[in-house]
Amino acid sequence: MSFLALKTALIENDIASLALIPKSDLHNHSMLGSRFESLESYVGKDINRPPQRMNAFHIFEDYLNQTFKDFIAKEGFFRYMLQAAFHQANEDGIEVLQMSIDSRFLNYFPRKEKDMVEIVEAARKEIAPQIRFIPQLGMDRTHNINKLNREAFALMETGYFTSIDLYGDELFGDIKWFIPIYKEAKRHKMKLCAHAGEYGSAVSVRDAIEILELQEVQHGLGVATSQEIMKWIAENKIMLNVCPTSNVVLCRAESIKKHPIRKLFDHGIQVTINTDDLLVFGQSVSDEYMNLYREGVFSAEELEMIRLNGLNVE
Repeated sequence: MSFLALKTALIENDIASLALIPKSDLHNHSMLGSRFESLESYVGKDINRPPQRMNAFHIFEDYLNQTFKDFIAKEGFFRYMLQAAFHQANEDGIEVLQMSIDSRFLNYFPRKEKDMVEIVEAARKEIAPQIRFIPQLGMDRTHNINKLNREAFALMETGYFTSIDLYGDELFGDIKWFIPIYKEAKRHKMKLCAHAGEYGSAVSVRDAIEILELQEVQHGLGVATSQEIMKWIAENKIMLNVCPTSNVVLCRAESIKKHPIRKLFDHGIQVTINTDDLLVFGQSVSDEYMNLYREGVFSAEELEMIRLNGLNVE
């Protein structure tokens, strides 16, 4: 029944119906997981919209820093943006939600990890109790490594987080710096994810997978340049959680029509379709499905296969 509904919605260009179909979002940065209007509602004024194209990662980061600097530490902001992200997931038919919570938010709570976990879980229970939620410990690789280790280990000890992700400037530092954190995450039986291949090469993706023992890669586009590494990833059943519009806006893909997700799919790699940062890139998971269908990247049957990849994730 879901496939027939999906196919009909795609053919009829019906986003509202598409939003009713169960889907996953496995690459979602919580504070950026809602519509831009949610942020404007919180601050009570218009905010400069993000650039339509950003050809360097620092432009993206500069925009976020400038936009959030006046209220990111305000009481209630973390809770509000989490609630908005869960509301958005509900509105878009998200049944499986892997959402990263940045370790640095610990600094805004008097009881540190206890407060953070309680706020996240309260928002989930209040707004989206029916969603299969995968709370992901998010880490910025440019953060001071000693502070990052303290934050990550403290949050893992809560037992709340079941997944881990490393993001930020992919070309910064050495992936080996993060081995102790990932070893501890593995000890806690967490799912091991990291951003790789958004800006880095195919080899850098394979290195990240091997060094950190990754089970999923956020983005992973760089592997499309190597037949050998695409084959290796397919054989090792490493899932790539791709965010098409994010890749276009950040100039990692020329367009939706020419996005390498098609090549990855054709080489037998399990891919999923995700939002990344809805607040910045403006496209829900339903929008992404529709965009890929309209541009002839995937058929309805292929999008159904991708939809099931996400729903069946462990």
